[in-house]
Amino acid sequence: MQRVVRGGVVACIGFAVALGLVYLVRAVDRLGEAVDANAAANYDDREFAGGNSVVVDKRALYQARAFIPKDGRYRVVAGRRVEGATELTEPFIEHFARYFLMPRRPSVDADWILCYGCDPAGLDGAATLVWENGAGISILRASR
Repeated sequence: MQRVVRGGVVACIGFAVALGLVYLVRAVDRLGEAVDANAAANYDDREFAGGNSVVVDKRALYQARAFIPKDGRYRVVAGRRVEGATELTEPFIEHFARYFLMPRRPSVDADWILCYGCDPAGLDGAATLVWENGAGISILRASR
């Protein structure tokens, strides 16, 4: 009787190991497909990732990164005047910009303004236009 039980245990273990090896090979194959898809992404897609559904014009954030000093402060003023905006743009552009523009820090009274569909005339005080894309996004520098 013990031989039958031992034989059954050995058979179950052998079956489990064989099944595990089959699924391991499948998992590694799928992992290779994911690696290929990630490798095919260009630099912008890797850097923006999920932000592609929030950001309308990647150039605006690259320009903000170029103009605002690394120790500088900025503020994002969002509005509805951006061509090609999604329903995620206005509520989340400030959060994405915070991540993207690091180590620059957001501040309510910052001199640098990323105007993402806002009305520049409605800003406190005068501001000089530094860059614009022609579709409602601009970078301004407050005159103080």
